[in-house]
Amino acid sequence: MKKIKGIAKMDEERISQCVLYLIVALSAIVFLAFYLIGYDVPYSADASFNAPMLTDVLLGFMWGLLTIAIIASIIAVIRGIQSATRSEGITNGIPAKKITYITYGATTLILVLTFIFGSTQMMMVNGQKFTDSFWLRMTDMFINSSLLLLVIAAGVVVFGATRYYRKGHGK
Repeated sequence: MKKIKGIAKMDEERISQCVLYLIVALSAIVFLAFYLIGYDVPYSADASFNAPMLTDVLLGFMWGLLTIAIIASIIAVIRGIQSATRSEGITNGIPAKKITYITYGATTLILVLTFIFGSTQMMMVNGQKFTDSFWLRMTDMFINSSLLLLVIAAGVVVFGATRYYRKGHGK
């Protein structure tokens, strides 16, 4: 395992495991607090809606996680492209450079296409019509892209798992 300097000589797997546990614990605490502390407070303008006391904490936590995820994604993409351009393209018989460019290109293409073909049909949100076409398309893009990427990932896993049989060793 590769060591990262300056972080008490912990390997990358151990660091990512600690970060995962920290995020899961914080998420559990925030969501439990949201639902257990003042969740049933009626909204002052319309008593048929709830106005939970910790809504701002939950929203702030989600925005914080989103910001961290976007920053981590940008850093990962930049480092991935830099390492792909520095290498000769093939690492241990694997076309790493080609895989990197195909992965980033396909993901970008999927995001752009699902945005372009996203629905702009009006929605009812909390009893009011929502017609902002940009945010309707953006929401549609994220939902459809997530589903499509999950299906592609499952297909790639099945393809990789059947490699032994495709090579003729399963006879």
